[in-house]
Amino acid sequence: MKSIFTFVIVLFFCSCTFAQVGINSASPTTTLDIVANNPTGSSTVTDGILIPRVDRQRAQSMLSIPNATMIYVNSVATGTAAGIATNINSIGFYAFDQTANRWIPFQTGSSGWSTTGNVGTTDATNFLGTTDATNLILKTNSLQRLKIDNSTNTTTGTTGDIEIGDANSGTIRANKEMVVRMDGDGGGGSILRLRNRFAENGAIFETTGGNYLVDFIFKTGPIGGRVQSNIRYEARGGKISGNTSEFQFGQPDSTNGGPTLVVGAIGNGSNSSFRLGNLGIGTVSPNAKLHNIGTTAFTTATSGTNNTVILQNAGTFLTPTAATTTSGLVYIIRNTSATATLTVNNIIDYNSLVAANFALTPTLGSIIIVCDGTNWYRIQ
Repeated sequence: MKSIFTFVIVLFFCSCTFAQVGINSASPTTTLDIVANNPTGSSTVTDGILIPRVDRQRAQSMLSIPNATMIYVNSVATGTAAGIATNINSIGFYAFDQTANRWIPFQTGSSGWSTTGNVGTTDATNFLGTTDATNLILKTNSLQRLKIDNSTNTTTGTTGDIEIGDANSGTIRANKEMVVRMDGDGGGGSILRLRNRFAENGAIFETTGGNYLVDFIFKTGPIGGRVQSNIRYEARGGKISGNTSEFQFGQPDSTNGGPTLVVGAIGNGSNSSFRLGNLGIGTVSPNAKLHNIGTTAFTTATSGTNNTVILQNAGTFLTPTAATTTSGLVYIIRNTSATATLTVNNIIDYNSLVAANFALTPTLGSIIIVCDGTNWYRIQ
């Protein structure tokens, strides 16, 4: 008891006289300078300093805690990770931060992320991020470069949006190929590749698995409302006449009469159809499937069946076989000979029900024929 009393008196005297206290040191270099009893050697005597040891409940119950107060939490079986103990999730050293009004854990190699990398982590429990509803921001030069937003975006209706760059601009860059993948439901997943390799430059859209191949849509319209498709590429089974792909321009199939333009709904390759509503040439208010205000020009040929206007000098015009593929086809045929007859084969003339060859003499000059899918008829 006497020795303890003497130590207190000496400590008090030193603090009053020198304002620096040394334990096992006659010349302290800091406010409190503690030198180990055995700074070297193989002594088994314990040296060190013991920080107050408390459980989480005790740390959570403290009031009016001075800034930088240090404790060692030796149990988290009591109390809860709430209030000033929000960060106390494990045994270890903690210091109090009055600004944050909570205990802050000491970052050690086993509990913090090192600037040179970590080892022995477990992806099920270790992570880089927050445990509360706070956004995560990464910065360089004190400027925001990436933000993971915890709130719900009022424009897209999504949560967890990732913002790249600052308030003015941001770029995601890859050297040769960038891949964005979405794993979908029964309809399969989608892949977007931005590629600059293998002699392929541009955007490539792919799908994986599922019953459908791809729907690629440019759209406008309100979130939560019907998708107002401006341009849509659809490739799936069960389309018109069993065809598997088509381009649509305008509204979706079931909206306001459907799209205004469809390419590829029937047939394959060059035989695919090109469907659209009323087409106006020289007018913004067409009142027919084809409404042309102005002149119309047709290319001409002196033989064959690949042009609408045929200017042939006598001989024979072989009409294509009447079939579904030629239904509605029209030819304007002119015999340019002044003396010889042009034979137009296999057409049904006026007042007749039987197809026969028609003699287009120089006197008659020209005729117009049309196919109904079964026969060719002379209409003029």
